[in-house]
Amino acid sequence: MIFNFLLSVFGVLLTILIVVGVHEGAHFLVARLLGIKVLRCSIGFGKALYTWRDKTGTEYVIAPIPLGGYVKLLDETEGPVEEAEKHLAFNQQPLYKRVAVVAAGPFSNLLSAVLLYWIIFMIGFKTAIPIIGQVDPHSIASAAQMQPQQEVVSVDGHPTRSWASVVMRLIVHTGDHDQVTIDTKSFNPERKGTVKSYVLDLNTWQMNDLKPDPLSSLGLEPYMPDVPLVIGTIQKDSPAAISPLKPGDKILAIESRPIKTWDQLMEAVDKNPNKEVIILVSRQHEKLSLPVTLGYQRDFLFRKHGFLGVSPDFVLPGYLLQTIQYNPFSAAVHAFQETVQLSYINLLLFGKLLTHKLSLYSLGGPITIFQTAGSAFLYGVLAYMGFLAFLNVALGIINFFPIPGLDGGHLLFQFIEALIRRPISHRVQLFCYRLGFLFLIFILAQALTNDLLRMRG
Repeated sequence: MIFNFLLSVFGVLLTILIVVGVHEGAHFLVARLLGIKVLRCSIGFGKALYTWRDKTGTEYVIAPIPLGGYVKLLDETEGPVEEAEKHLAFNQQPLYKRVAVVAAGPFSNLLSAVLLYWIIFMIGFKTAIPIIGQVDPHSIASAAQMQPQQEVVSVDGHPTRSWASVVMRLIVHTGDHDQVTIDTKSFNPERKGTVKSYVLDLNTWQMNDLKPDPLSSLGLEPYMPDVPLVIGTIQKDSPAAISPLKPGDKILAIESRPIKTWDQLMEAVDKNPNKEVIILVSRQHEKLSLPVTLGYQRDFLFRKHGFLGVSPDFVLPGYLLQTIQYNPFSAAVHAFQETVQLSYINLLLFGKLLTHKLSLYSLGGPITIFQTAGSAFLYGVLAYMGFLAFLNVALGIINFFPIPGLDGGHLLFQFIEALIRRPISHRVQLFCYRLGFLFLIFILAQALTNDLLRMRG
């Protein structure tokens, strides 16, 4: 329990170090290459936890608030500069150098995403074929006469090789009262069949703002074969390991409540941290009532969740999986396309937030990011690399937004300077930065509130 929690925390810290380090490192390196003096390079905000200086006098800082970082350059607009160093000041540089330094951060994040996806596609991975398991009889999908046991092959003409790609294409329609076309074919192990198109009317489409789920809100449920409620493995040093439970036990009930699925089991365990419960099992055709004291694990708000430490001995059948792998050249093409698609979706969703087509309650904040980072780290190298790529795209695109306080805000001021052929006054810039920071604080507060509401729900 403690080991997994520490691994998750390590995964979060590593994520911050990599994603923020790439961004700020690019600002730093380009500034150095172009002859601009760097005063400080910080990962995190707040009072420094650890600092050191190099031979040029640049201060390197690790700070406790893991919401980003910054590179401070020598600049006459932020304080007096000695005459001998004025040629090293940022504000004294030609426009192209200033643009290069500012754009280097978000551009490096996008480039990192391409590199990560390239590696992932070259190594290859298995993913579940997107097969429809159930269609809600009173849903949009049902109204379009969609059927279960169908493989989704494309959405709006875009090929879909996984449920993640299906969801991405559906998200494009969020908040729009339009139509989506889903192409399917009957699933069989040979993957052969006639493609049939379904047009779904989205005029009445609604999703839960806090926990948006495009699939279930349309009435679609991914296919998953029944997983027998039989204990396959017992985690070492877990509550189950010191209980009377044994591999091969079929769980029937907890505290007289019938249990039929692993989801029901996890829900029952989650609600009873540090409690002794009676688990009814079937063992060698005999029913046994076994007393088991559950443990607990803490989430990022340090709340207790029940923990047992059992899992099924189940592997998804090979005919339900497909391998995605490419040669180096094809992998590079797909990596670039994946990054472009994610960038487009980020921009599209931001536009929908501004036009109120998408609720602010759908925003994910630092808690969501930290939880996802920890989980991805525990799932393995490829899952973690995929999350890093996704986060790099999000950070890169967000920093290109023309909001004062972000890199895009600096680029906007430099673009205006190029048009009017003189710098914008320091007073105007300072006023805009204050407005920008207020806006960013509002967005961060809303996202953090959403995180807390999700955890309560």
